[in-house]
Amino acid sequence: MARLQRNRMTDSGEPDFPPAPEAPSQEVATRPDTAPAPVSADIIARVREAVQGIPESDGEGAESIVRQLLDAQTIDDLNAPWEGSSGRSLAGKRLSIRGCHQRPSSFEDGAGVFLVVDAADAKTGEALTFTTSAVSVVLQLARAWSLGLFPLIADVVVAERPTARGFYPYHLRIIAAGSKEQS
Repeated sequence: MARLQRNRMTDSGEPDFPPAPEAPSQEVATRPDTAPAPVSADIIARVREAVQGIPESDGEGAESIVRQLLDAQTIDDLNAPWEGSSGRSLAGKRLSIRGCHQRPSSFEDGAGVFLVVDAADAKTGEALTFTTSAVSVVLQLARAWSLGLFPLIADVVVAERPTARGFYPYHLRIIAAGSKEQS
């Protein structure tokens, strides 16, 4: 079992703490130039309909946070529950996706929803939580949920080339659903 790492000390003997983060803005997030094109009203409505069966998050995430803290081995692990990763950051990993919850999204050009996904690294078993608002991934997970296919084994695949807008889309390549291997 790895031990928790300690912060380094400065030459004066004081802890070398990272700077405190700035308070988050209360404004609605806007789309950077490299984001995907805005989603049409029809698609937004259809995505919202597709995710209706996925439970809404309790807004707390308490159980997931407690589980991650109990399993913490490093300082980074102790911070991880509040520094969720996006699905795209997991490129190339094979995941065991155990479940998901939906949350409302404030991104002005998105589908109005994102998913908080409970997963584990399929090789190491390390638990992880990631978020996604990628419409294709949200729909993949929503359809798998509605078809009763969870848990899923899936690879996170990021496009090798950007779109015309400079965006690198990603999707899940589903390998197995429940106990059914996909070819």
